[in-house]
Amino acid sequence: MMNKTILLPKLSILGIKKNGTTYFPYILSGIISVFVFFIFSSIIKNDIMNTLPHSSYLIILMNIGLMLLRIILILFLIYTNSFLIKRRKKELGLYNILGLEKKHIILIMIGETLIIFLITLAIGILSGIVFSKLAFVLLLNLSNMPVDIGFTFNFKAYQQTFYYFLLAHGINLVINIFQIIKSNPKSLMQGEKEGDKDPKYLWIIAIIGIAFLGIGYYIANIIELNSMFFINIFVAILLVILGTHSFFRAGIIALLKIMKINKNFYYNKSNYVTISGMIYRMKKNTSSLANICIFSTMVIITLLCTLSLWSGMDQLLYYQYPYDVIFNFDTIHFKEYENFNKKLNEIIDNTNINIENRMEFTYQVLKGFKNKNSFVKAKSTQQSNYNIKLITLEDFNKIQEESQKLENDEIIIITQNDSLKYDTMLLNNTEYKVKKIITEINFAPKTMSIAGLDSYLVVKNKEIMDKIIKEFVNTENNSPIYTIHIQLRGEDKNKKEFIYELNNWCKTKDGFINMKNGIYEREESQAVYGGLLFIGIFFGIIFSMCLILIMYYKQITEGFEDQNNFSIMQKIGMSDKEMRATIKQQILLVFFIPLIMAIIHTIAGFKMIVNLMKTIYIFDRQLIILSGSIIVISFAVLYILTYIITSRAYYNIVKDIR
Repeated sequence: MMNKTILLPKLSILGIKKNGTTYFPYILSGIISVFVFFIFSSIIKNDIMNTLPHSSYLIILMNIGLMLLRIILILFLIYTNSFLIKRRKKELGLYNILGLEKKHIILIMIGETLIIFLITLAIGILSGIVFSKLAFVLLLNLSNMPVDIGFTFNFKAYQQTFYYFLLAHGINLVINIFQIIKSNPKSLMQGEKEGDKDPKYLWIIAIIGIAFLGIGYYIANIIELNSMFFINIFVAILLVILGTHSFFRAGIIALLKIMKINKNFYYNKSNYVTISGMIYRMKKNTSSLANICIFSTMVIITLLCTLSLWSGMDQLLYYQYPYDVIFNFDTIHFKEYENFNKKLNEIIDNTNINIENRMEFTYQVLKGFKNKNSFVKAKSTQQSNYNIKLITLEDFNKIQEESQKLENDEIIIITQNDSLKYDTMLLNNTEYKVKKIITEINFAPKTMSIAGLDSYLVVKNKEIMDKIIKEFVNTENNSPIYTIHIQLRGEDKNKKEFIYELNNWCKTKDGFINMKNGIYEREESQAVYGGLLFIGIFFGIIFSMCLILIMYYKQITEGFEDQNNFSIMQKIGMSDKEMRATIKQQILLVFFIPLIMAIIHTIAGFKMIVNLMKTIYIFDRQLIILSGSIIVISFAVLYILTYIITSRAYYNIVKDIR
């Protein structure tokens, strides 16, 4: 008998070759996973990142992206491994029957895992080395950073990649060994045929699934831009994920069983076979179908947001920082307005720039708690959850070049926030009529959006403002703020010099509060949003890879199952043409239900997406709709192409069965 030390490694290699239909896509996805992970790690660990301007937030974003990547990839690799071990159980059971003990089968699995680990790690890292500099240049371009710098590899990136994927493959190996230990030869031989059973409490699960989806959709459509916004997003997404799994696990099966109640409809030959086959397929594929739907939704929404961000980059930078510089002063203590203007003109003459636009006014910040149209002062022991700024009608008309009029009990609201759009508003129990609601003001177009920050109330005069201020603001902090917004014309280098010199002068004066450098902030924001774009692109690739591989394995599973189905259907008298037409119809229905559900999820969550984009100052709804349409159509084409390609694997398995 051949020495087992020689036989077992050969069986490991043979097992991978023999099962190439399932192993090679898994190896390819492993290579892509290592490739993306290594690129992220190489960029983060690159010492140059710490020397780049505006890179601090970018490094944080990349680290967050790497953390999410760790979670997604390990779950994905565990999930796809479940397909592999399910396909291998019959073969491993045969080894057991032919005389190999479980410890020998475990050694075969260790050998296979080691081979796959080394192949994916080597090719993934080599590919990463080749393309890391290109990815780094892409990141710098998206972030508007200098690209004429070198790129060096840090040994920590290799270590991080090695240990992470060693852990991932080790977890899969432990799962596989556990299944082998707990199984007997009979269960291994039949393991391939194991599938999802008809769930207990079918109707209850179906109703719960539909309820979860409905509640998730409802939350997504009533969600407001306030302090609970991201928590509500998380709750809505969680409910939709749970609802999707319940819907595929029980909802569709329940619907098909309802169709069986109509005997005249059900016992028609084509309907009987189609409905019975669909129930069988849904039981066998609930998890994979739900995951395909969820990954499809993730791909669509990730790429939708990425395309909207890329298309709206100039828009968001303008809306976020419409002025090059803003100076804020405490009106009680700052008395050097004339000297400020003299110094400003002096610096302009020395720096070769001009003032394109200048806007100035006085405002007062109200901090409190909001409940619907009621806004009340926060107690000293509480922290306010809402900020509103008060300005006078005189300043408003000057800013807007209008001639609006107000009564003592009337206000104008300036906001992008739907939660402030009421006919009346209570300020500490004093009711004011809302004469007008506007969404933009000349000094801050579309910046009044996030959690009520920078929403404005226009009151008739300073007396009304003082009355409201007295009710809301502590006496030691009740000084109105005088703000000057300046837009400059000239080269950025000269603008920066102007801002630097004027800011240094202001720092020496009493009553100076702060300066907001719009040029610097735009550069900082571009670095952050460029990082988001980079992460969005690579996560789109990862989600698409996960989706394609799950779809591929589902087709293979269907193919091996239908080998037997063809034979059974022949025995009950169906022709070859009828069998193929029926199975094709079932596969098409099962395959495209996740796509339809993913599109429904996206449409139901569209308002949530629009509000999410508002948090990064993209307010163009038409742009988001256009981006969404392009992504949905493109994704549908990708999905159909994936079906065509993966269906070939299915038909290659069943084509010789008659």
